[in-house]
Amino acid sequence: MRLLDYMNDFDRRLVFPWMNTIGLRLTGYELYDVYNSTEKQMVVAKAMDENFQSDFIYPLDDGAVLKDTLQSISGYEFPIKLKGATKFAEILSKLTVPDPYKDGRMPINLATFKLLAESFNKPLAISVQGPFTLACEIIEVTDFIRAVIRKPDFVKQLLDFTTEVVSEYCQAVTKAGVRLLCISEPTAILLSPPKFEELVSVRLKRIFDALEPDAWRVLHVCGDTTKHMNQLLASGAEGLSLDQIVQLKEIAPKIPKDVVIIGNLDPVDVLADSTPAQIREKTLELLRYMKDYPNFLVSFGCDCLPDTPIENLKAAMETGRTKFTDF
Repeated sequence: MRLLDYMNDFDRRLVFPWMNTIGLRLTGYELYDVYNSTEKQMVVAKAMDENFQSDFIYPLDDGAVLKDTLQSISGYEFPIKLKGATKFAEILSKLTVPDPYKDGRMPINLATFKLLAESFNKPLAISVQGPFTLACEIIEVTDFIRAVIRKPDFVKQLLDFTTEVVSEYCQAVTKAGVRLLCISEPTAILLSPPKFEELVSVRLKRIFDALEPDAWRVLHVCGDTTKHMNQLLASGAEGLSLDQIVQLKEIAPKIPKDVVIIGNLDPVDVLADSTPAQIREKTLELLRYMKDYPNFLVSFGCDCLPDTPIENLKAAMETGRTKFTDF
């Protein structure tokens, strides 16, 4: 069953929120305490579900797991600043693809996902860094963007490596029970559309194609991706999570009907800085804009701010689940 088929079983919109750190406020836990504990991840997931009643189980994403694992097994301190005589090949030679079942926090995460998938009757959703963004965490981002022009062979070598890292982890997490897998590529917006397709789209498709058949493949790229839409679609994602900058009403007609449009309440101006009443109206406005698109999934344009008022998030979530007949 595809994500769109799952959505069509409901008489209302579904809501997929980006509110990664809110679970820390609900539980009082520290970030790495949760990263290192399956039990604490369960507490966070339960607290999020009880408070917001989302349509998906969304644990605290371990956004640093790939970088931290590579750092621990390579001995490098990331990001690396490339200077003058630095030998690019030497860096690559010391990087090996981690084993998700043995290295770093990956086994803890897999155990967590298995437990969560077995404990809830809702689909488990997580976000994982994409290969381009991971490369920008290994090599200082300014240097890496320069290398796209000056050292294209090195860039492709590193991206091939990070693609393998991300792919191995993504395959493992979907086998562990993750249903909705969102690959997040925030730094890829720095690329022109042709470079995005050359360096990002083809590698994302390789990752998506290797996943478990029933995994839901979603892509999120920050910023205005209007000019990159063909490249986003070329990735093979069945759902596109779009930043608040993107005008959904304008872009929706250009997206195939079997691709889910995910977005895009503003996490700052709306969710953080408005009243619950204003948020309800903004959410209803978004629902009205998108009423003719059954492939629309209500979400935020990006992760909400850590100090976003809880009552604001509840207002957005509750309104987002409005029945089709009520707006």
